[in-house]
Amino acid sequence: MKLSELAAAADTTTASVKFYIREGLLPPGEKRNQTTAVYGRPHLERLELILGLRRHIGSSLETIRALTEVIDDPEAGDLAVMEAAQTLAVGERRPPEGRAEASGGGDGREALRDVMETQGWPDAASAARAAVEERIARSAAVGIEWRTDTLRTIADAVGRIGTLGLDMTGSRDRTALGVAVGTYELSRLVVDMLRLAQTSESISRLSGGRPTGPE
Repeated sequence: MKLSELAAAADTTTASVKFYIREGLLPPGEKRNQTTAVYGRPHLERLELILGLRRHIGSSLETIRALTEVIDDPEAGDLAVMEAAQTLAVGERRPPEGRAEASGGGDGREALRDVMETQGWPDAASAARAAVEERIARSAAVGIEWRTDTLRTIADAVGRIGTLGLDMTGSRDRTALGVAVGTYELSRLVVDMLRLAQTSESISRLSGGRPTGPE
């Protein structure tokens, strides 16, 4: 397809396509002559990935570039692509002071291993596991200790919803888009539901159990 057809297929403008090509996010088309280049399905899927991340998540060009570099790395496996998409989705940033070290960190990691075994999750290193371990350590540093039974309750809940809609059967671009947008929307839905649960509990307590809605 021509550049104008590529833009139409992705519901964007030719100017946007040219911009992403100049930025190095979208590979240039295959030259047919001095004035014409053609584009294939890989170009469309990459463009849809870029636009999807921009429209749904508001990702910066830099974060998209970091993800596409992993996708295009022949030595990076599918797990690396998924983790890079998850990292983009949750906006993961390392705190300025680096990893947290807390006296309760070791106990928290032991509790996490117990939870993972109970859930049947592989005892393997991953970016996601490291993030949970660091979150437990940072919580302990400010006096918040997560008990094993609490972690189990959380794991039971997220274990049932964590893979909803997860599809890794398409191209790496399609997989990255699905994981990134799915993780972004699901994580925010979970946080919003948590807020709703806490607010509802507070309303019930403050009202003494009396109905608070319209008559």
